[in-house]
Amino acid sequence: MSVVLIVDDSTAVRAVVADYLAYKFPDWKILQAEDGVEGLTLTQLEKPNLILMDADMPYMNGYEAAQKLRQSPDTKGIPIIAISDGSSNVASDLYVLSDAALPKPFSADELSEMIEQVLQRHNPVA
Repeated sequence: MSVVLIVDDSTAVRAVVADYLAYKFPDWKILQAEDGVEGLTLTQLEKPNLILMDADMPYMNGYEAAQKLRQSPDTKGIPIIAISDGSSNVASDLYVLSDAALPKPFSADELSEMIEQVLQRHNPVA
């Protein structure tokens, strides 16, 4: 079973994305975190196959969380898709550490296509 972690301080964004992913990928386990600190904790506990990470969040922003993920041997290979409006320096920095970037607002089709592309690159079928 694939596990995806949505890290975003917006309850509405997390809910919409989680609902869509549960519909599109019914066999997946969907986890949610409201900031980078909670995201790191869930990553250590659950070892997600994919992380959708917002940039601007309280306590620990997406860039700081991505840095910590990339520094750890246990988590450095987990693909990260940055989901942000891209208007801040933090978003620009997060994009550098991410496998892909999806600017907000995005459509369900754009999200699905991006997820499938990133997972295909990380788990190519022989």
